[in-house]
Amino acid sequence: MDLNRLAVRARLRSPWESIDLGVALARRLWWPLFVVWLLPAALAFGIAALLLRDSPGWGFFLVWWLKPVYDRLPLLIASRALFGEKMSAGAALKQFFSVNRRDWLAWLSWRRLSPTRSFDMPVTLLEQSSGAARGARIGVLHRKHASAATWLTLTGYHLELILSLALMALIYLLIPEQVEIDWVPFLGSGETWLVWALNGLYLLVMAAVAPFYIVCGFSLYIGRRIELEAWDIEIQFRNLVERQRRSEKTAPLAAQLMLLCALGIFAAAPALQARAEAGGSPEQAREQVDEILAGEDFHRMETVRGWRLKEFEREDEAFPEWLIALIEWLEKLSTDESPQDSGASWGPLVAGLLEVLLWIGAVALAVYLLWHYREQLGRALKFRSKPPREKKAAPETLFGLDVRQSSLPADVCAEVLRLWQQGEQRAGLGLLYRATLSHLIEDYLFEFGDHLTERECARLVERRRGGNQEQPPVSSALSGFVQQLTAVWQQLAYAHRAPETARVQTLCGQWREVFAHD
Repeated sequence: MDLNRLAVRARLRSPWESIDLGVALARRLWWPLFVVWLLPAALAFGIAALLLRDSPGWGFFLVWWLKPVYDRLPLLIASRALFGEKMSAGAALKQFFSVNRRDWLAWLSWRRLSPTRSFDMPVTLLEQSSGAARGARIGVLHRKHASAATWLTLTGYHLELILSLALMALIYLLIPEQVEIDWVPFLGSGETWLVWALNGLYLLVMAAVAPFYIVCGFSLYIGRRIELEAWDIEIQFRNLVERQRRSEKTAPLAAQLMLLCALGIFAAAPALQARAEAGGSPEQAREQVDEILAGEDFHRMETVRGWRLKEFEREDEAFPEWLIALIEWLEKLSTDESPQDSGASWGPLVAGLLEVLLWIGAVALAVYLLWHYREQLGRALKFRSKPPREKKAAPETLFGLDVRQSSLPADVCAEVLRLWQQGEQRAGLGLLYRATLSHLIEDYLFEFGDHLTERECARLVERRRGGNQEQPPVSSALSGFVQQLTAVWQQLAYAHRAPETARVQTLCGQWREVFAHD
């Protein structure tokens, strides 16, 4: 696999960006993908029509169930095209039996209804994995993008239904008006030839949608591999190596050009010196500079003072008419006492009802404000509920080092110096570093994980310096010691640069001071 021939830019993409990339690639390769999918499917459709002539439903179900068999040839063409290799439909059809030889029974049985079929197929076809190796690979790939692959399958299924209905509607629109057919009894008659014809239309729709479904799943797979295997970083390193080789080839030519430029400068030096002497003395140049600085261009000043009122756009809103009418109506009810209802007045009743509504609104508003700003009020009143902290299990290994307390010797520093004197420098310094990590995990409750680097662990120790209400504080001496030990360990582990013996003895002394309780 030559990454330099990759037809797309290798970079991290979200699942939906990968699907968009698959759509673009499928549009460019749609015709050969359509042909290599349709021809085997049409052959299976014809065989089913001959063998199951009176059972069109079961015949088409058999053709539909064989979809994983048809999907492999379009995937093969797309994978070759991604690396700049063109493959014709005829060449792909010649490999039909070879690409379907691996895991065909699994794909036609328990994997047939897998919602991530397009995402998982490249592992079988391109990586040639099977058994436990395939299961482990699928587990790694499914940590991301599995949900997007499932939604891709659901979307493809609904696209097939919509396009099949649209195709039947198009055929209906093309029938002349003079042809009079009672469509409801005709479609509901269940004629065998009619059902086979509708199945054939649906087969064409599946063949049209299949390239997009297969290539989009393949793009999700490629995006996941770029993320896992860092293809973008590898390509950058290869470009740097190629650039270095080109610079080494052009270095002699550049040296010759620099030598010629130097000779030209030395040859022109007398002429430049003569021109500089002809230009005048330094006193004359200084006088010219003073004259220019004294000119008006360098002393133009302008002062503007005064108060100005900023103009605002005001919109005078009129008092709502409906509110005026409501107030007048209430006033009329409270003052109008006709002979018919002199014994009762609606005014107090309405006023009491409005008062109750206002009180309900005020209480509801207060409850809403208290609930909406409950966190701010809790912080202001220093009422903060501490969530129960779940203590995670301490890791047993970090960076390949055993950090269990039981694995440490009784006297760590003595063992470190003994190993150092015997020439086992990596083992000795590694013991000091893993003992430090072990004490940080056990005594200071640090939650280091394999996803962190040595430098990131040192930064976590630095951030806790100065105290923490929930976790034990870290002293400045311990933080400084961890920074120094991390730097020395990285130099030895990765750059193979061993420190001096005096430096190791100093680190052991600092270790005894910061972990004096041990």
